[in-house]
Formats: sequence, structure tokens, C-alpha cells
Amino acid sequence: MQERRRCYLLLSIFLLSLIVPAVSSTPNATVIQAHDNVLDSNWQSLEPTLTKVVTLKELQPTIHLAGLSFDPLLSDFSDIHPVWKDSGSLYLLQLSTNDGSIIDHLSTAFEFNILERQSPGVYIVRMHDSTYLESLMLEDNVRWVGEYAPFMRTTSDVLGSRIVHYVLASDVAPGNLAELSADFVRNGASNAWCSLDMCEALYDDGITPSQLQMSASHDDVLFVQQTFDLMLHNNLAATEVGAVAVRASSSLGLNGSGETIAIMDTGLDNDHPDIFGRVAAINTQYGLDPSPIDSNSGHGTHIAVTVLGDGSVDASTTGVAPEANLVMYALEHDPTGYFGRQGSIYDLFADAEVKTARVAVNAWGSNGNFGYYTADSRSADQYVSNNPYLLPVFSVGDNGASGASQITAPGTGKNVLSIGSSVNGSVSASSSQGPTLDGRIKPDLVAPGEGICSGRAEEARNAIGSVCATGTHSNSRSMYMELSGTSQATAVAGGSAALAREYLREVAGINKPSASLIKATLINGAEDLGTPNIPNNNEGWGQIDLENSLSPTFGGTMLDVFHDDARELQAGFSLLYSFDMDASKGVDLTLAWSDAEGSANAPQSESRLMNDLDLILLAPDGTTYLGNNFANGISVSGGSADALNNIERVRLPAGTSTQSGEWMVMVEHRGGSSQRYSMVLAADATLIPKADLTTFSNSILPSSTTPLVGDLVAISLAWHNQGTLASGAYRIQLEDITEGTILYDSNRSSLDGGELDSVSFFAQFATTGIHTLRLSLDTSNQVVEINDGVSGTNNNVLEMDIEVTAQGLRVIFLEDDGTIPQTSSARQAAANVEMDVRNETGLSLPFVVVHEGTGERPVSLTVSGVQEPDPIYPALLNSPEDQWSRTVNGSGPFTLSGQGTENDTVHLLLDLDDVSASLDGSTKRFARAGTFVVDVTARYQNQPTVSHTQRLTFTIGQVDSVDVVPSGTVGVSAQPGESTGFSIGVRNTGNSAAQYTMSCTSESQWQIMLGNSNSSSLEFEPLNILQDLSMDVNVFVPGVANGLPAAGFVDEVTCVVTSPTDSMLNHVETVNVAVSELRSFQADLYGPSGAIGPGALAAPVYADTGDVVYYNHTISNNGNTDMDFTVSLVRGNPEWAGEISINGETSSSNLGFNLLAGESADVQMMLLVPETAREGNSNNYTLRVEHTSQYFTTNKTQIIVSDNLDVDLRAVESSEVTTQISENFTFVNLVVANTGNADLELNWSTGIAPDGWTINFANPPTKVDVLKEANVVLAILPPNQTDAGFGFDLPIYVEASNNERYVTGVLTLQIEVPSSDFAGISTDTEDAPLLFIPRGGSGEQTFVLINEGNKPLSGTFSVEVRDSDGAVLSDRSTSVSPESVTNLGVGERIEVVAKVKPDVDAADGRYQLVVIFTADSGVVIEFSADTSVSAQQSSGGLLNMSPYISYPLLAAFVILLVVGARRLKSSAAIEDDGTDLVAPNAHTNPDHLGTRRDEALDISHSVNDMASGEVSQDEIAAALAQSMDLPIPAATPPAGLPPAGRPPAGLPPAGRPPAGLPPAGLPPTPVKQVPSLPTGPPLPPGGLPDGWTMEQWSHYGEQYLQRMGLK
Repeated sequence: MQERRRCYLLLSIFLLSLIVPAVSSTPNATVIQAHDNVLDSNWQSLEPTLTKVVTLKELQPTIHLAGLSFDPLLSDFSDIHPVWKDSGSLYLLQLSTNDGSIIDHLSTAFEFNILERQSPGVYIVRMHDSTYLESLMLEDNVRWVGEYAPFMRTTSDVLGSRIVHYVLASDVAPGNLAELSADFVRNGASNAWCSLDMCEALYDDGITPSQLQMSASHDDVLFVQQTFDLMLHNNLAATEVGAVAVRASSSLGLNGSGETIAIMDTGLDNDHPDIFGRVAAINTQYGLDPSPIDSNSGHGTHIAVTVLGDGSVDASTTGVAPEANLVMYALEHDPTGYFGRQGSIYDLFADAEVKTARVAVNAWGSNGNFGYYTADSRSADQYVSNNPYLLPVFSVGDNGASGASQITAPGTGKNVLSIGSSVNGSVSASSSQGPTLDGRIKPDLVAPGEGICSGRAEEARNAIGSVCATGTHSNSRSMYMELSGTSQATAVAGGSAALAREYLREVAGINKPSASLIKATLINGAEDLGTPNIPNNNEGWGQIDLENSLSPTFGGTMLDVFHDDARELQAGFSLLYSFDMDASKGVDLTLAWSDAEGSANAPQSESRLMNDLDLILLAPDGTTYLGNNFANGISVSGGSADALNNIERVRLPAGTSTQSGEWMVMVEHRGGSSQRYSMVLAADATLIPKADLTTFSNSILPSSTTPLVGDLVAISLAWHNQGTLASGAYRIQLEDITEGTILYDSNRSSLDGGELDSVSFFAQFATTGIHTLRLSLDTSNQVVEINDGVSGTNNNVLEMDIEVTAQGLRVIFLEDDGTIPQTSSARQAAANVEMDVRNETGLSLPFVVVHEGTGERPVSLTVSGVQEPDPIYPALLNSPEDQWSRTVNGSGPFTLSGQGTENDTVHLLLDLDDVSASLDGSTKRFARAGTFVVDVTARYQNQPTVSHTQRLTFTIGQVDSVDVVPSGTVGVSAQPGESTGFSIGVRNTGNSAAQYTMSCTSESQWQIMLGNSNSSSLEFEPLNILQDLSMDVNVFVPGVANGLPAAGFVDEVTCVVTSPTDSMLNHVETVNVAVSELRSFQADLYGPSGAIGPGALAAPVYADTGDVVYYNHTISNNGNTDMDFTVSLVRGNPEWAGEISINGETSSSNLGFNLLAGESADVQMMLLVPETAREGNSNNYTLRVEHTSQYFTTNKTQIIVSDNLDVDLRAVESSEVTTQISENFTFVNLVVANTGNADLELNWSTGIAPDGWTINFANPPTKVDVLKEANVVLAILPPNQTDAGFGFDLPIYVEASNNERYVTGVLTLQIEVPSSDFAGISTDTEDAPLLFIPRGGSGEQTFVLINEGNKPLSGTFSVEVRDSDGAVLSDRSTSVSPESVTNLGVGERIEVVAKVKPDVDAADGRYQLVVIFTADSGVVIEFSADTSVSAQQSSGGLLNMSPYISYPLLAAFVILLVVGARRLKSSAAIEDDGTDLVAPNAHTNPDHLGTRRDEALDISHSVNDMASGEVSQDEIAAALAQSMDLPIPAATPPAGLPPAGRPPAGLPPAGRPPAGLPPAGLPPTPVKQVPSLPTGPPLPPGGLPDGWTMEQWSHYGEQYLQRMGLK
């Protein structure tokens, strides 16, 4: 999924404008120079080095309309029904030459409007005066003029159509649109709407023939076309994954900042986090309902987030231009999901551009008319042609399975960027294929469009994409979904176009890059997918590749990129660029232009190209590459020029050509009207600067080409330096080579590259006939040029013929006194007048027509319309912006007699009136300033070639006048952080377009924004006469900072209006802006872990029982006036104590205080968790800060008693324990306390004791309640012969748990063995020598005494016989030998013989012989053996019974007695029962019926120095393993003490952990950490000591190191 979200970076190219004579001579105002703060770029501007005249392409005589084709000179339409033939004022005009300047001239001369260029050389015009038709058809450049009848305006397939488009004339008045749509409804349409360029009508039952005839006959309708519903372009069948995603970081740091993108789609989830805050506008006026939401498929939101989402929720969904702004147009009808629009595409784009959008994304198209050039296609082309800075991006549709020519309109438009879909380096199978039906290359480009994960509208009920990425809306729906199709590819391309435009502005420094420049940039660097074969019907020119478009490289080295933008070229001219270029590194060259809109009324197979530009690349060896002549993706020589596309490319990949040297790029205009273009070249090249002076067709322009002898003729000369280098000084001449005279000779100063020079003078001709005039530039060969008489083609010479006549007619304007001027200069002066513009709106000029020939001749008179010479190139005459009327008081023809006779002259009056001007009313509308001309021509009616034209030139002076009117300047105020404003209106009351600049400043340096700009200084758009513009002055009162600006503060805003065209204008307006009162405060609650959110968002605070939780409530007065506050504390459980305090005052409920503006205060809150609180108990607290009952804030928090498990283990007396070597345990009293807030279950264990030690718990408690204590007894018994002073640390562990949460208490006891006397007495005799001693006899038994203490043993022996009650018997004597022992060594033994001698009357019975050893220290050791006397002699045996019966009975009795005695002894040693001594999990084996305890205490059968009751080392290890939940080790712990001579066995290091680890899956409860098991101390340098094992080292090595002084 993540790989599916990768993005191709798209960047673009920049072109700068320069002007030539055939090129616009006005510098491109959009070009700015790169400043120091502009990024370095490998891009360079282009300058043409040569302008040449080229041959215009020949025109075909046949006119091709959508419904028929005909040659107007050969066709007859007499069979057409009359109702279909009434054309009104609309006519078709066919030229003989495809030159737009001709039609412009004719439209002025014959006063008709050009409505549409139907095809090359064919125009639809509106004739205002049909009387001109006869004269118009006589013009040399006019082939035919005829009616544009209704039957020509439609096709038969329109009949029965539900939806019909009407293409409107360009001169339709906006006020007539409502009536026009009403006409369609009255004519049977159920619904209709009209825009300036087209109408749409809906016919429920299909349009009928009569309805079609009536609609097509309307004088504002140019064409009627069938159309279809619109459809969105989602490819729901596509399932392939792994598509390139739409997001990646541009290596050039582009992010769309500063760009506004318009999207026309279903609607928008405008609070989707990924676009929040960047939606400039959502428009519904062109949609089908007023709702902007995206409530059905969610298509619009998905497109918008793909274009410019910022990935704020899931970064993997970041759009292509994540910092761009959005203007959205919601077109969907929410209740039904129907997608459509109200209004034309022209209207949509116009509104978007007003809202600063420069890229418009349209992921939809027509559901029919595939491949057609439709009214919508025309509408899009028309807008871009008229407004060249907005680039529409359209999807081509998802009809890939239907074959070729399935592109959806308006994607078939010429000036749009049409986008198909790609996936993983190939074109998507579903992407619609080109070409258009007229053969143009479509799509233009492809972009990734499969598996695009992007935004999903929260309100989308029928979202069609699968869930992807992370993040959910508040309604639990996913924030993202995955869609595929050309819609998604178009979104990627639209974002890429915005990044390209950002680069053009910010890096290349072009303030207003044209749409054609962006288009050329993207196409020039596109990637040819798969096998090289561009251009093709699937991918067009390839897949968008921004990096290669913007920063092309060869072998890691940047190539040079040259660009030209908005260069204007007239038909019949070409421009040449010269480069020193190494083609081996590759050449990419793209030419693009926004062509004039094609006609919708033409066969779909006919080319829609209106202005035919050709791109040519000429190699140093003469090889010529024509634009769009490709084979296998590479340009090839030969072929023919492209006459279909307004994109032309030449591509020579690296290695295709190895030529280096001077390469030439040529752009030729082969027919049409003047056209601006953009061009991009990427190569290893250097532009060659050269000078080149050149003439052109109108370099010699006389005021009359047929002057009369002696006429004063005004001659204008013009020429151009079409090179890139200044020319230096040079000389020009104009010769009359017929007469051999020099008419003009001048030395000229240097002319910069791209500049135009001109001169005007007067001349007279004294002879009749043809005079050939020759203009020569650089006659002294002072300038080194590309083309002149020395090198190249000589373009420095131009010749022109004029015919001077002696007979004929003369038109003469009279002098002011009414006389006829007699000289040429006087006649010329009389034809130059000035108009009193302040008092007049027109002129009345008397003139005469004089016959200077012989005989009587009929003379006709023609007066041209008022025309205005171009200010740069006077030879070009333009239509004036004002509308002028002209009348002559005689219409003619006039019959004039021969010269010198009475009737050789006719007196006439020419009235010229500016109907746009008016001097009535309070506001005068003056005639527009300027110099204007009217040509008055008199000609023989029967010989039209004999004529004379007198040009009247009249000048209207400039009137500078302006009204500046402020409004809304009283009571201007705003709160801090808000904006307010007023407006200043400027109205141009002068008589020419004027420029005005407004600059506003704030006395307090507040931010001021004028209009929709971000600047406080703004230049108005030029205002025409009486045009006004109201500029909004937006004043932003800064937000409150430290209480300022205070309420009532007044700032003074001063606005100054000036004009660069009127230096006298300096209007100053001062407005006071008051600061309103702002009451605002902020309350922030901070708990122990930081800020606590408001209300339900607040996270609970966890505390322990008895804790005091501190809060700080910071209250800030963010307003600009002082405020009173009341802080209240509400406790959910009032038994939990709480207190608030501020400024030394405290309360448990509420406090009041005042804060000045900008001041803040801290309210302290202390909340006590009671000791009685238990785990999980909670309390809610509400802290309310109130300014008024309506203005308050509430912060809530909750304290929850945390799961505090804590246990304390301590010794009752001391942790230092001294334990004697003895047969009795040493008991240590311990106390365990539950100091937490949860009941605890207890598990007891100890650390590992040295070998031979016995450690047991007596009755350990298994649980302890909260805040309760329990007693524990620990029994300790050291092994015999333990050295005096031996000690170790014994850790005692209590593992406390609650619901699988654990905490451990540890107490370490310091155990030490003192100097101890102790001995063991035993006997090896298996029989009983002291039993059945005869009376009067004796018996003896040998005993062994072993010194089991830890020091030499001295003491005395004694012996006595005791009965069962312990009383010493006196009826027998005892003795012992020896009677004492002195200094018996530890572990040494001595034999002792005890003797018993019964008296003769000794009592019968079994008694105990007790051997008593009394040490000198007072320690007494006793050992007993059974003794008795022999039975008494009697005849009857015992109790007079037979000995065979009495003796067995006696034996049984004795056995029972012994068993009873032993039990009595054990019960007397420890008062508790044996089962309580050893607790479960203690470090010993579990007891069973007291036997384990007996073994532990019984030392009466000592064998091999170990009492039989001792616990073995193996037993201890096994018990430890069991209690610690550890597996019993395979090898037993070290047996016995360490080797001789080593330190005695000790405990492992302190802190040995308790048994086992906590169970798996325990909650993360903070409990005391248990130290990890040690692995033993480090080995000494010599390694393991001799005789030691690793097990012994792990246990006792630490003591060894200390004893040996190694640590």
C-alpha cells in the first residue's frame, strides 16, 4: 500500500518575451529579472536572431461546415426552404489569403464584427450595413461573401436530442442573455441557461425540426450541436495495485505555496484535516443545487486531497502540491447524485481566474460525442485564447477498451492539458485512446492514476473506494479511500502543473507564466513509456516527469534550458534562433501556443487549427527536422509540416546526432492571425548573440500609393534589429530609383537587439508614372550582421512601386476661412485638424472633390470609418475604442465636368461624431484622446482604378480628470485580531485610459491589505473612460499583546491615490480606525503531568492514597480591558478535601479577583486523596472560571487512586542476628506491613544460605489487608562446627501480589555465629548392654563424645538413671570414665564408659541411663540409653505368668513406652505443631506428618559428623528451586564446604532476587524492581582456585576474594 502512494515530481519551464516588427513591440510586462533572492537556475531566456517573410499556405476553395461542404462560387442553394435561409445580419466571408491582418483591416473599413474564424481564411461576421456588401466583394483579398443561413448552423443529428448546445456570437450583449434563454423555453425547452459564449437547453422529448429551425435562426446563434450528460472519470474496474502514489518530496523544494488551484467536481468535505485552512472559496452558483458538500461518491474530495492534501493525518497520503490553496466548484446535485453544471466552461474559468486560480482541474467529461470538438471544447479554447494565464487540465476518460478516438470533451480542446492514466511504467488499459476525430494528438500526457489513496469525504454516503491509510472521521468512517482512473491521474497532473508554475515564478522569475509555457514545460520533459514510440494514441507525449522537465541532465551534468514566452508572430513571418550546440547530449525542443478557438460548425474530420505555426530545427550540416515528424520516438528528417496540432516537438535523444556547431531553430507562421507562442529548448547549448537589421513588407508606407503630381506625400519608414546584439551606428537611404534621386538620407545611432526604429517625412513627385522606391539599411556596411549584402540573405533592402497620376480626382479639405488650399503643403495642413474635446464631441469639416481630368465623369465617394494608427507601428490601423459615426451631406454618385469648367468641383460636408461621448449631465464623457484618421476616396464610377484618397488626420487632446470618492470611513472600528475597512472609489473622468496607484499606511504600523492582495500599495488595473473601481482597504487590528491595543485606542490610516499618467493627482484620505473592546480570556489547567485538556478531553490523573495532588490554573486576560473573575471548585465527592488559593486568599469553593488587560494569574489547587481511598476509587473536579454568567470556561479533571502496591518488611528488634551452634533454632521475629492501597497475597522465600544451614519460617502469613501488619517468625539453625565469627547476609523476600500485579519487599539479616560450646554424644552399640542387668550385678556401655562446637571443649562427665518422670533412681549406682575432658579439639572425639550397678532390691522396669556432659561454659549435653534389671525369679514368671507369655508382653510395652516418650519430647521442644514450622515455598522440603521436623531436630544418631536429622545440600538446592519456580539444576549445588584452606561457605551477594520472575503478561504496574540473578564474581587472575568448582565459585567466590585480599 505504501508503494502505491509514491509520486512523480513534476516541474516546469520558463519563457521570456521580446518583440520584433512582425512580433509585438511591447515588452512583456510579465517578465521580471531574477534578483539575488531568486534561486539559481539553468534556464535562460531566448531571443530570436532573425525575422523572415515566409509563404502563406494556400487556401482551399471549399468551405467545410459541420453539415455540408461547398465551394461558394459553384454552389446553388435554391432548393432550401426559405424558412431556413433567413440569415439576419450574419454572413460568411472567405478570403483568398489566410492572413488575419486582412480581415482586421476589412472589419474596420466596412464596419462589420468578426464573430468567429470558422476555418482558415473563412470568417463568420455580422454586417451592420448591408450596403457595404457590394464594395466588400470588390476587395482584392475577398473571394466570397454570402449569407450565413440557419441551415448552415446545425446538423441533422441534433434532431431528437435531449440536451442541446447553442454557440453564441461573440458580440452578444450580456443584458440579452436572460431573454435569449427565455426564448428557448418559449420555443419548447423545459430548461435553459445562457452564458456569454454558449447556451444549453433541455428538451424532455427531444428537439423537434420546428424548434431547431427557430433556434438556429436566432441572430445571436452561430451553431447548434447535440450534447450529452457529464460523467466523472473513475475506473472502478481497475484492480491493479502498486501504482505510483501522488506524494513525494520535490528535490527542488516545491510545495505549491503561492498557487491557487480551481477544481470543478462533485463537492468538498471542506473540514477534511488535509485541506483545512486552505480552502479559499467553495462555489455553488454553477452547480445544480446550493449545497457544497460531497455527499454521494466523495469524488471531489478525493480529487482535491490528491491535488493539494497536506497529509496531516497520514503522511503517506500527502498530495502533489500540499501548500497550495483551493477554489472549489460543487457541481453535483446532492439528492440524486446527478453531475452537471449551470453555465459555460468559459464562465467557470473566468470566475476561477478572478479568484486567483491559474490551474483548473476537471476530472470529468462528456458521456458521448467521443473524440468530438464540441461547444464545450470550443468554450475552453476560447477562454484560454483570450486569457492566456489559466491552464485547464482535463481527463480523457476511461474508455480504453473501446478503441481509438474515445477522448471525452472538453479534453478534446486544443488549449487544455488532456491527461490519461498510467500505472507502473505503462499506460492503464482503461485510459481512453486518441486521437481526436480531426487527427490531433491526445492525450497530451499521462500521469499515475491507479490505486491512488487520498481523502474520503466524511458525508459521502456512497463512497466507491476501498479504505486505505489511517485516520477516521467523527462518524467512524475512514478519512481515506483508494480510487483509480483518469480522474486521479488528472489530479496528479493538476498538482504537477501548479508545482511547475511555482517554479516558473519563484526560480525562473516569470511573474505571470502563460498556460502554453506550463504546457510546453511538462511536455518537453515527459518520459516515453515502454518501447520508444511517442507521440502515440495511448500516452500522447509520455508520462509527466518534473525532474526531467525542469532540471534535465546528461551524465549527471545539468543541461541548459532556454525559454521564450508570449512572443507574438504575425502570419507570413518566421523567427529564427541561433545556438552553438552539442547535439550528442540530446536535444528536446517544444513549441506550444494557445490557438484561437476552432469552430464548432465544421466536420469533425476537419482540422481545428486556426493559426498554423511550424517548428523547424536546422543542423549545422543542413539537416532539417520538422516538428512532430517522428519515428520510434525520435525526430527524423524529411516529412511535411504539421497542420493539425498546436503542440510541436523535435526530440533527438543523446547519441542520435553527434553534430556540434551552429544550430538554428525557426518558428514559422504559415497562416492565420497574429499569435503568441511559448518555446522550450533543453540541450548543451549557448545562444549566439548577433545583430541583424531588417526591413519588412510595410517598411515603406506612403500616405497614398497613387498620389497626384505635386501632391505632398507623407512617407513613413520603419525597420528592425531582429538580432540579439546592438547594431552600432549605421546609415539609411530612401531612393527614387526611377528618377535617380535621394528622398531621404540619415545616419542613425545604435539600435538595440529586438528594437524598432522609424522615421516620417514628406515628399513630392513631379512626374507621372511608376516610381520605384528603394529603402537601404546600413548602406556603408558598418554593421556586422547575420543577413545583409555580405553574408546570409540580404534583408537590408526593400523596394516599392507607387503610381503618380496627372489626371483624375482630388479630395481637398478646405481652409478655416472656407477657401480651397492651392499648394500641397496647404492641402496637407488643411487635412490635419484638432478637435476641441472639452466643448465638442465631433467635427464638421467641409471638403471638395475636384475633377482634374477632362470630360464629364460620374464620381463615387467612399468614406472609411474612423481608425487609429498603431502607436508603435503607425502603418497598422486599429479600430478605435469609441464608436464613431460619419455622414456626408451628399451620397453621390456625382457627375463632374472637365477641369476648369463650371461643374468640376462638388462641395461636401463631412460630419464625424463620437457617439460614445456626451457632454450633457453632471459627469461629462469626453471623446477618447488620440490621433485618428479617416480616408475620403473619390473614384471614377466606371473606372475604379482612377481615384484619389485624402487622409484626414484629427487629434483629440488628452483630458486628465478623476473622481476619488471614499466611502464607509465613519465609525470604522474592529476588535483586536479582527479586520475592518473602508473603500476608496476611483473613477476616470478623463478621455483616455489611466493608471492609478493607491498606497495606505498605518500610524501604528498595522497591517493593511488592499483588495484581494497582500500589499498595502497596489496599482489599479488601467481604468477606461468613466470606468470606476472601488478599492477595499482592509485594516487588520493586531491581536492583543500584553493588553494592547487597548480599547478605545485610535489609529490613523492615510491613503494616497496617485497616477503615473497624471502627475498632478495626489489625493490624500485620512481615516480613523478605533479599537473596540475585546473581552477574552484563557484558562489553562496544569496537573502533575502537564496541561489538562478541557472537559471530556481531560486525561485522568493517577495518585496514591494519602497523596496531595497539586494543580496550577493559569488564567490570562487576553482582552484589552480589565476583567473580573470568579473561580469555583466543585468536588464530585465532597469528602475528598480540596482547596484553591490566589494572592494569599484560600477557599474550598470559590474565589474572586480582577485582572488588568494583558495580565495573568495562577490559581493554585490542592486536592487530597484520603487515606481511606482504595485502588480504583476516583473523584471528579470541576474548575469553573467565570467572567459573566454567559462567558465562562470549565476545566474538568479526575483523580483516580492508582494501583499502589507496596509492602514493608522489617525486623522487630534488630536485623543483626547471633545464632549459637546448638540443637535448638534461633528465632527472629519479623513484621510485614501493607503500605499500599490494595489487599496483598504473600509468598515467602529467602536467599540461599551456606551449606548445612537450616532456615525455616514459622507460620508465615499468606495475606495482609490494606494498611495492616502481620508477624512472621524465622527459625535459623547453623551447622555443627561452624567457625566462630562466621557470618553472612541473608535476604528475606516477601512477594506481594494482587490480580497478577507484583511487588517485592526485602529485608537483609546479618547472621553471625559466636564462639560456641557444643558436643554430640552417641553410641555405636547395636545391642542393649544395659538391659536386664542382674540385681547385684553391673553393666556398662561405651559412648562417644564429639566436639561439635567451634572451640576446644573442656568439661566434666556425670551419669545417672532416671525414671519416666525424670527422677533419679537411688536403687542402683552409676559411674563414668573418664570423668572430665580438657581442650578437646573441634571435631575430635573421646570415648566415655558409663557403668550401672543395680542394688539387689532394684526395682523392675525400663529406665534411662543419662550421660551428662557439662562444659566449662555451662553448656549441658545429655544422651540417654535404656537400662533395666533382670526379671525377678518366680514359679509363675512375671505376674505369675509363664515367661513365654510375660516377656513378649513386656517387650511390647517397652516399645510403646519409647514411642510415646519420643513424641512427648518432640512436643515439648516447640509449642507449635510441626506442620506450621515450615511454610510452603520455604527453602526446605515440605513437611509430612512432622517427620521432616523430627529429622531436622533429631541429632541423636550422628554419623560421619552429620546428625541424621540435618538437611542435606541437595535437599536445600531442590527446595530453593521449588520455592523460586525455577527448574531444578541438572547438577546439584556445590556439595560440602569449599576446599580446605578456603574461606568458609557464605551467602551469595546481597540482593539475590526472590523466587522466579513475575508471570508473563503482567500489567505495567509500577512495582519495585527485582535485581537480576548474579552470575558470580569475576575470576582471580590465575583462574579458578585449585579444588574449586564453578558452582562453589558462584556461591562463595566473593568471600574468597575478600579473604585473600584480592578485593
